[in-house]
Amino acid sequence: MRIVIDMQGAQTESRFRGIGRYTLELAKAIALHRGQHEVILALNGAFEETINPLREAFKDILPRDNIRVWHPLLPVNASGHGNAWRAQVSALMREAFLASLRPDVIHIPSLFEGFLDNAVTSIGLIDTRTPVSVTLHDLIPLINAQHYLDPNPIYAVFYKQKLEQLKRASLCMAISESSLREGVELLGLPASAVVKTYEAIDPSFGTVNFSPDKAAELMAKFGISKPFVLYTGGADEHKNLKRLVEAFALLSPEIRVAYQLVLVGKMPEGKVNELHKVCASVALPRSQIIFTSYVADKELIGLYNICKLFVFPSWHEGFGLPLLEAMTCGAPAIAACTTSLPEVRGMDDALFDPTCVKSISHKIEQALTDETFRTRLRDEGLKQAKKF
Repeated sequence: MRIVIDMQGAQTESRFRGIGRYTLELAKAIALHRGQHEVILALNGAFEETINPLREAFKDILPRDNIRVWHPLLPVNASGHGNAWRAQVSALMREAFLASLRPDVIHIPSLFEGFLDNAVTSIGLIDTRTPVSVTLHDLIPLINAQHYLDPNPIYAVFYKQKLEQLKRASLCMAISESSLREGVELLGLPASAVVKTYEAIDPSFGTVNFSPDKAAELMAKFGISKPFVLYTGGADEHKNLKRLVEAFALLSPEIRVAYQLVLVGKMPEGKVNELHKVCASVALPRSQIIFTSYVADKELIGLYNICKLFVFPSWHEGFGLPLLEAMTCGAPAIAACTTSLPEVRGMDDALFDPTCVKSISHKIEQALTDETFRTRLRDEGLKQAKKF
């Protein structure tokens, strides 16, 4: 069997987020376990700076000829005025290119690409015979249209077109039971065409013994001067960072001043400025909140290992990969009680109501002041992480 994997999820801005990690690691795992099957990776030539790094990532896994590049007409991003015709033509070009590879199956790890970046995804425009499988991460914009679709009609059109394409997939791989239910109940996908495929962690993530000097060196690199509460991920609306900052400010004064809140991840400057304004509105000194931007895996693993507490406050997740990463690295971790996060965290006492600032704050304070509880968070987290 010849398996073709669309790698655009590891090329766009998604490469700095969980979807990019998922796309890359899934492709590696399929290639490493291919047996007698043939695996071909399809790359978008518009993201020239990503092509050589991806070739390098697979140099010991796949023959160089199994990494193929196609080129769209540019620009094609759906947010750009006048790009629609190029996007339509490029979608046909992409499907023709994939068909020329004579695939037995095509997998798309990230279908909802191409609004801000020059990615192109589609299903069944030319090739209506080759089975296409798609990873179903979540339906957050559909479920929370008031935040994502209603204020942005252009994005709403783009997103709804992708939903219609998703319905044409032969198989949807839902990354959690929560996402599976969303696909079946909200899109009417046949239950027989949706399977649950939980995410997992790259083997490089795990517990590491840091000497006090090494921990201090890592903290100093990011301007961290106190024990810290950690968050990693994006700054989208559903990540709930405004409430996280407000919850941190609600901690009792003696607890709050003893810690810093560290937010790791590539975040738009506008979002960072918004959060600084939140800090000002709740009288939280700027020195108590650290924005690191994107960090390399080695540093991220270190931060997971030395943080006092990891908090994942999202009110909606398809899976919640950073939560599993933190637990795998032995970080005491708490999370929201919604969507997929209880599946991942696996400990009711570790959950809070993400819509209630007091609930978030109370759980943070409990974890920071109760050593027995924090130890249980760590030990049960390590045990739970092994299930994925």
